Amino acid sequence: MRAKSRLFILSALCLLLIRPCHAGEKKPFWSRFSLKVTAGLGSDLPIGDVNDCLASFNNNEVFEAHREVGTGRVVGEIKTLDTGIFHGEAELRFDLTPRISFGIATSIPIRKRNESAVTYTILGWAGPQVMTWTFRPDIKISYPIRLSAYYTLPLIRSLSISIGGGLGFYSAKISQFLRFDKISPIGKLSWSTWDQVAERNLALGFHGNMVLQYSLTNRLALIAEFQYRLTKISGFKGKLKSVNEHGDSFEKNGTLYYFTLWDYYIGTRLAALEIWPEPPEGDFRWIDDLREAVLDLGGYSIRVGIRIGLY
Repeated sequence: MRAKSRLFILSALCLLLIRPCHAGEKKPFWSRFSLKVTAGLGSDLPIGDVNDCLASFNNNEVFEAHREVGTGRVVGEIKTLDTGIFHGEAELRFDLTPRISFGIATSIPIRKRNESAVTYTILGWAGPQVMTWTFRPDIKISYPIRLSAYYTLPLIRSLSISIGGGLGFYSAKISQFLRFDKISPIGKLSWSTWDQVAERNLALGFHGNMVLQYSLTNRLALIAEFQYRLTKISGFKGKLKSVNEHGDSFEKNGTLYYFTLWDYYIGTRLAALEIWPEPPEGDFRWIDDLREAVLDLGGYSIRVGIRIGLY
């Protein structure tokens, strides 16, 4: 009899401690958060004006003609920045409802830099004039912040698809160092350097996402994702400093511009980047096609990964 009483009391306590689950019960607040981590393949980084100017200098019609004929008067080449990047992202998502969600995501910073030089020799009546251009371009993109909104539709059991998009916030820096060395026909060396650094601390981009999710458990899911980004950054502000062999120097602050110009040393038109306080007008280099410089971070990626519930 005593044993039955104890069993009855123990059963009553268990019923009090165990919280019944109802179909209509709301989930705890923290159960609405999850972390998505993905990585995969995608397009190369476009970069844009920085690489376009480097390619324009290296592949100008004068240099290409000498290379084709094999005169030996053009030695070396100016290399563009590598465009390969790691396609990965981490996103914290909040489910407002089973259909509507919001996410904040980031990816690793990007830095691209190199150094290369080309030498061009002119055979004049007074003798050869040897000229060397050395370029050191450098671009940096800090951790981007991407805000997204999603609408989710169930497909079959455990499988759903989310369509979304939003805004990205980017900070970037463009640096370029250029040194020009000239040895005249009488053997005199002269040189000049141009060192410029320009930044854009907050720029907007746009992106769209399509996410396919297969739930393994309540807290773990497999993810396949396609993302397209439209991100072109302009409005870079910074400083240019120039020095020559005599110690003469000058500085100017302003906006980084892209333009084409006539290069008197080579004898052809080239594309260039340069900082000016105001858009240049009437320059002796016959400047044309003037606009603010653009850094292009757009492209697409196809990634796979996991989503983990944070509760």
